[in-house]
Amino acid sequence: MRFFRRSPSSARDATNATTDALRAERDHLQARIDTLESEQRLHQHLFTNLTGFGDSVVALRESFSDLSELLKGNRQVTDFTTSESKRSQDALNAMVDELRALNARIGQAAEQVTSLRCDAGRIDNFVTVINDISMQTTLLAFNASIEAARAGDAGRGFAVVATEVRQLARRTNDATDEIGGFNGSILDQADQVDGVMDDNARKAERLSAEASRVMQRTDQLLELSDESSQALAFSAMLSEVELANLEELEIKLEVYRILMGLSDKTAADLPDETQCALGRWYYSGTASQQFYSDTDFQALEARHREVHQRAIEAVTLYQEGRMDAAMDALATMESANLDVMKRLRYIMRKYRPDMHQTSLATAEPTSATPVPDALPAGA
Repeated sequence: MRFFRRSPSSARDATNATTDALRAERDHLQARIDTLESEQRLHQHLFTNLTGFGDSVVALRESFSDLSELLKGNRQVTDFTTSESKRSQDALNAMVDELRALNARIGQAAEQVTSLRCDAGRIDNFVTVINDISMQTTLLAFNASIEAARAGDAGRGFAVVATEVRQLARRTNDATDEIGGFNGSILDQADQVDGVMDDNARKAERLSAEASRVMQRTDQLLELSDESSQALAFSAMLSEVELANLEELEIKLEVYRILMGLSDKTAADLPDETQCALGRWYYSGTASQQFYSDTDFQALEARHREVHQRAIEAVTLYQEGRMDAAMDALATMESANLDVMKRLRYIMRKYRPDMHQTSLATAEPTSATPVPDALPAGA
């Protein structure tokens, strides 16, 4: 039986082939491991930056909490204004009723004054009669003297004159009594008029005091209405800011979608700092008119610009395959956005209207306006 030996060169070739295959497999596995590690780092960076995204959501919730508190305080002012308006309306209705009653009493007093004038006219007639009687009495007395002088002892003429004088005196006495009665009536009516006038004067004084209180409440309502108007205007601005913050979150979310392969948009599809809602509010909206000279507001521009620049940069670097640099840009984007939200909240609290609710005696006490948070470090 004959045995064959494998030559040394053949054995070496087989060994080398096996080794090459193993090395190729190893390299393939190493490449796969590197790919998985790269994806793992990407996911770790994404989840790390999602934590910053969550911080932005928390900041947004705090801002909406401020808006809710402001609207709640404004509602208290509105409720108090409604209550005071009802009180003022009731007071005005009572004043109207009092004035109507006062007018009726004044009408009665006017009728009494008219009657008093009629009585005064009748008194004048009686005075005229008394004057006539006085004149006749004088003439009769003069005639009686003449007759007495002529007749001597014959007293017929004198007797007639004496009779006439007595009748005239009786008429004068009757007229005087009647005048006294009219005078008493006039005095009674005058007393009544005085009483009515005094009562009207007291009521008019009370009405004047009540009118003053109504006017004070009206002034208070006007001031509260002005405060409410300011609060509503500020609330509208705060709502505009929060809506702009929501759009910022939407832009950031779109960046995450691109980096996770869930969106086919590119860096060119992302807006810059002038094209978003916050940019429009900052450059051409109410903010540019109200806060343009404020240094804190001016400092907001650079940080807001950085949010958009880093977002565009992160997408650009990702599409170039530079993952680590893209993650750094993403982290900077989140930091800048959180800083922008903090600065906005600081500015809004600094300019928040002072809802002091002047003289709200019947309203529940409200908490004082909170002191604005300190600006972020490096502000």
